Amino acid sequence: MERYACCVGVDGAKGGWIAVWWEDQAQAFRHRLYADARTLIEAHRDARVVAVDIPIGLSERGGRAADDEARKFVGGKRASSIFPTPVRGILDAASRQEASDRHREIDGRGFGAQSFAILPKIRQWDELLQADARARQCVREIHPEVSFAALNGGLGQGLLDPKRSFAGAEARVALLAEAFGRDAVMALVRSVRAREAATDDVLDALAALWSAGRIAAGCAGSLPSPVVPDATGLPAAIWY
Repeated sequence: MERYACCVGVDGAKGGWIAVWWEDQAQAFRHRLYADARTLIEAHRDARVVAVDIPIGLSERGGRAADDEARKFVGGKRASSIFPTPVRGILDAASRQEASDRHREIDGRGFGAQSFAILPKIRQWDELLQADARARQCVREIHPEVSFAALNGGLGQGLLDPKRSFAGAEARVALLAEAFGRDAVMALVRSVRAREAATDDVLDALAALWSAGRIAAGCAGSLPSPVVPDATGLPAAIWY
């Protein structure tokens, strides 16, 4: 587990963000739920990599190459789980209608309900990264379905079953068990209370941690490659 030292995997959960990491002294995974991105980063200032399931680099107009390439990488049914990322100009929209109208005016495309639901979370991380140079050094965007496809063999090997189904959970546990050991994975799952995060959120955070370890070790891939920064200098790439 050496490569995961000082790495953190993060996924959105009911009450905010669930972070998971490996504690070497205890030889076990630890987790904690954070209400917001800033509190999470402050708690993990020593982290080399914080891998989070959230769009980071945003386009001024048009879709991101990162999302297009991620859908191709995952392939099949799970490609649709990679939602279109909003353009930067609508981050402060107060309602779905306002977001959709402004998005159409800027970009020619509307803005769906699923994408609007995560807009406040995108804004939260964007504001943090714009203001915090240390966070910019360690925070990287991942997408769990890209990470699971990579764990499953790579290009076009996205998982068939939805993550909230029994078969989907089993498939994801099996892949993570190859990387971390089944006992460690299941111990973490059992340690997270339902009111903190759903099982699929825990498994997604572990997939993020797997990608974080690869980033720290210098062997991760990125979509696209090479990485293209957005207009503010943030990397517009999904790592795996």
